[in-house]
Amino acid sequence: MLNELLIKTRSHRTFDSTEIEIETLEDLVNAAHLGGSAKNSQTLRYTLVASQALCHKIFPHTAWAGAIPWSPTSEEGPKAYILISTLKENLLSPITLGIDLGIACQNILLKATELGFSGCLIGAFNKLDISQTLDLDTNTYTPQILIALGKSTDKVVLTKGNIDNLKYHRDVENNTHYVPKLSLETLILKKF
Repeated sequence: MLNELLIKTRSHRTFDSTEIEIETLEDLVNAAHLGGSAKNSQTLRYTLVASQALCHKIFPHTAWAGAIPWSPTSEEGPKAYILISTLKENLLSPITLGIDLGIACQNILLKATELGFSGCLIGAFNKLDISQTLDLDTNTYTPQILIALGKSTDKVVLTKGNIDNLKYHRDVENNTHYVPKLSLETLILKKF
């Protein structure tokens, strides 16, 4: 069952018109909150966006699928966002903070998939413009990652990858995203 959920939890980049309730976003953040945190620091903070007016204001300040020359249209854009920020007074090293962010993001995406939604982690966004749009106190908080959410309309297919070419690609006409994955034999260095 977990493997099925992991396979279904992909980066989706086009969404239908289904809106997401603020209570659902709270459930997603609760999934993040239940995960681990280095030194139990709990330095992550969340800004929840279910307002369609704000979603439309955020969308132009995001970049999608950096490895290919394609982006969704604003009509295909997310119907909700979660902005994850950190306290400026954060005492975690960049590596440890990255682990906390990874745990939180994966928990959010797994829970979203379980609830019938999809998402995409966006690191390429205009932090200043989005902070201003969301009235985020940038003297206290640093925006780290934006999670785009909605009911996906695209399909993501895992394919066999090879070490020389792991670049994903998209069949725009069929709205299908292909993601090469290395074999376990390639990934496992040694077995004792």
